[in-house]
Amino acid sequence: VPSPKEIVVRSENFRTLLHWNYPPVSETPHFIVEIKPYNLGSYKVVSTCVNTSAHFCDLSGEICEPYLSHWLRVKAVVGSQQSEYVETKEFILQRHGKIGPPKLSLSTHGDKILGDIYHPV
Repeated sequence: VPSPKEIVVRSENFRTLLHWNYPPVSETPHFIVEIKPYNLGSYKVVSTCVNTSAHFCDLSGEICEPYLSHWLRVKAVVGSQQSEYVETKEFILQRHGKIGPPKLSLSTHGDKILGDIYHPV
């Protein structure tokens, strides 16, 4: 069974997703994602991404500490066979995550300009 390919972690506005590609096979592949936070030191299953047929996993609820290193891995299950795990490089939310720009709203009231700034989504 082939392993998942092109594994990428993307995080924007604290929404963190793991994406991967998988070649077409005769049966529907399912995937298991695991996460290893630095302070835990070992992998644990991401409960929302066990036997998923999607090619992504939402890790927003798993990665909350912005300065902590995390590693992720995913494997494919096709029928009764499993692939090897494929591991990501180190992911640190504070270093690798992106924050979008705030929303700015300007209005005039007579001779005054009012500005409202809203947090990113």
